[in-house]
Amino acid sequence: MPALNNFTYERLQKLVAVVFIGCLMILFLSGFDTIKAKVRDVKRRADVKVLTKALDLYHDKYGRYPDSINDWQGWDLSIGYNGGKTEFVNSLREKDFIDREIKDPINDVAYHYRYQKFPAGAYGCQNSFYILQIINFELPTENNGRGECPELNWGIQAPNGYTVQDID
Repeated sequence: MPALNNFTYERLQKLVAVVFIGCLMILFLSGFDTIKAKVRDVKRRADVKVLTKALDLYHDKYGRYPDSINDWQGWDLSIGYNGGKTEFVNSLREKDFIDREIKDPINDVAYHYRYQKFPAGAYGCQNSFYILQIINFELPTENNGRGECPELNWGIQAPNGYTVQDID
């Protein structure tokens, strides 16, 4: 009889170990999606820094920012309706200001980058300017960048995104 109790005790130990490992796996996997979303959001912020720096270098060399191609209501979208091409990114690549194509990690209707160069006088801004936006982060963010004209606050256009505006 003692052997039977010992066998039952060993089985109980194994069962507890399996349940414990299962619970740890569930906790890990449930947090894994959040970790992946955070990694994608960090990439988005890094991409915008690279694009902003490249746009500044472009402006320093050519005295203006690259034009947008009027893909969708004037916006050059990273999801491109132009055969997947993003004209301002291509301009930056062709001129060697960036060395790779830059697009959102998900790059769909809800998560993409957009760029537009506006003429002087648009939305009440005296000079020409560009707007570069991350449309959406996956996790809530409080740092939404900057971008405003007298007639429009660009941050409202991407409330959980990030906006960069610079004047030509």
